[in-house]
Amino acid sequence: MSPTAATRAVRYLVDPRRRTAVVAITLAAIGLIAFGIYATLSGPPPKQEAVVVFAPEATTAQKEAVRAACPSVGRAIQLPKDRNNLAVSRAYPLRYDVAKASTADRAAVYKCVHDYPGVVGISQETQGQ
Repeated sequence: MSPTAATRAVRYLVDPRRRTAVVAITLAAIGLIAFGIYATLSGPPPKQEAVVVFAPEATTAQKEAVRAACPSVGRAIQLPKDRNNLAVSRAYPLRYDVAKASTADRAAVYKCVHDYPGVVGISQETQGQ
């Protein structure tokens, strides 16, 4: 009867000629797993933003009207305007930090924003996880 693949693999790995390599690879794998767990648990919390998406034809006045009418709600915090004058900042000028916001806070912001002309919707993004 021929040995199974698992039996052949075990015999290959316990061969004294390969012991140093097997121990080194095992320790490296354990270290990598431990570092991954540490980085996940000790790293900064993920950044969550709700980005208001405006129609391409929305005017600056419409965007500012939404900003003024829909301030922070609870823990859904309206972020200040970007001052970098990049095209992406002009296209998406209104963002909310919703990392700690409740479902009710998010819903209130979403409802307020959707009531204004020029708004297409809201995109929620999570970064850093």
